[in-house]
Amino acid sequence: VKKQQWTKTRKYLYQYRANLAQHNGGGGNESTTISKKRKRISRNRGPLTISHLQQIIAFLEATFPARPDLQVHILQNTPRILSQHHSIESKLVPTVEFLKELYGDMPGSDGKKGTMFIDAIQRNPNLLLVRGVGYVGGNTSSDNGGSGCSEKEVEEYLQNVLEISAQGITKLKRYQPTLFQLSLKSKVQPAVEYLLSVLSGQDDVSIGSISSKQKKQLVKIVMNHSNLLQLDVDSNIRRTTIFLQDYCQLTDKELATIVGSIPAVLGLSVAGNLKQKLQLLLDILKMGTKHSSYSDDETDDLKIALRKALLKHPKILGLSSSNIRTKADYFDEVDLKSNMKQGDNTLAARLLMTAPSVYSLSLQDNIVPKVEYFASLWGWSSLSDKLCECPLLTLSMDNIRTTLSFYNMTGYIELPSEESGSDSTSSSRQSAGIVRSRYIATSLYNRLLPRWNFLLEEQERNDRQLEAFIVSDDNDASKAERINYSLPTSKTTVDKVMLPPLHLLAGATDEVFCRQLNLSLSEYNVFKEEAIPRLKFNSQFDRWLKTGRPIDLISTDDDEKR
Repeated sequence: VKKQQWTKTRKYLYQYRANLAQHNGGGGNESTTISKKRKRISRNRGPLTISHLQQIIAFLEATFPARPDLQVHILQNTPRILSQHHSIESKLVPTVEFLKELYGDMPGSDGKKGTMFIDAIQRNPNLLLVRGVGYVGGNTSSDNGGSGCSEKEVEEYLQNVLEISAQGITKLKRYQPTLFQLSLKSKVQPAVEYLLSVLSGQDDVSIGSISSKQKKQLVKIVMNHSNLLQLDVDSNIRRTTIFLQDYCQLTDKELATIVGSIPAVLGLSVAGNLKQKLQLLLDILKMGTKHSSYSDDETDDLKIALRKALLKHPKILGLSSSNIRTKADYFDEVDLKSNMKQGDNTLAARLLMTAPSVYSLSLQDNIVPKVEYFASLWGWSSLSDKLCECPLLTLSMDNIRTTLSFYNMTGYIELPSEESGSDSTSSSRQSAGIVRSRYIATSLYNRLLPRWNFLLEEQERNDRQLEAFIVSDDNDASKAERINYSLPTSKTTVDKVMLPPLHLLAGATDEVFCRQLNLSLSEYNVFKEEAIPRLKFNSQFDRWLKTGRPIDLISTDDDEKR
């Protein structure tokens, strides 16, 4: 175990020696193969000697005298510090002084004053090597363009202008201490002002003139994505927003929606990330939709579809291209098993257009189990079409199972019993086929349970079957058919049960539901308003799913008290 703990340090020392040998021994064409980065790193380096290592160890012992375990932790996790023997006084010591001044008397995990500095280094030893912190080259001004007052200026700006609370400042100091070493005038303020213009959709807008919602968004970005403030506005942030707006044909308001939802997108490389990712999404749409061609008009249509997908789920931009590609490939496999007709839109394209948030779900832990569950319920044939009828894959597995259990307990479908295993029989598949995807997505507590319990109450109150008037498809009221329905209760025998159509119970509006089942809409609305809060917290529902015992809304309060 101890040997593994030093693996990172050992690899660094080997690599350091190899780079040094390559730099010193190489010549001619061989030296040109060394990257510019390596040349820059090796230019002022010499071999690491025992004396150099002892200097770094002495620095760590002086800085953390009571924490030898922390000294070891730093050497094991941040071995680059070993090459800083020539910069102890010019970089390491000033960095430690800055961090100690920044954290001050803030208590750490042990509750003692002034120990936050120790906690910060324990959590992230790389803080000791932060660039731009400390005194370099004998000049009192740093490369950031700031001065010794930078920390105080940034803190005052965040508190007074953005109105970040003292607790917020403490959090930033704990997790993003380098923010306070940035120049206010050349880094922090320009970045904040540009983010403000993006969120508001207006140039030269002041913080005092924006809405409270926009201000909260701005503060949230600063608190959770403070690394954006370290980027150059013109060469980084502005370039990214212009690319997104042009490529995806976004309005100012739509751009603000995307940035507000996933601010981290502004820190992504245009050439190395966004461009490839957006092209991949376009390819999924292009290859997966009917009548694909390479005309300019179709490209515009595809970009419109892409824009709509991004606005539905901006966070898809935070996924890696390989993540998106893997899920699209899996959806193609589902199409093959579903015997999808040639020329139909693919599942990958349809989900991207109708439910892009599916791409943010875990493939192995979320998507695959749901697809296999529905395949066992319905069979693979035409499964792709059923999965796209509504955002079915965005529902939780618990939600899906509970809703199907409701349909099973009420007699609309027959789910396979636990004794028979997880595979559905042909009869259960046939009965489950009547439950369309959108009926599974129907709200259990806001629609299904209130309607079912209202029907039960009406049936028991009148001690008779429910009389319904079912209007034909041509909506001709004169052709309405009178049908009697009977819901299963303890008093109803199986042969007397006659369930109302599922499309009325699950799919119709309240007005249509009440009109066709000959119910009072006003009475139902009163019942629903009173019943929904109780149904959501009714322990009897779980018991009903297991035993079939009817839900007694009147005794709910008594049950909860017990």
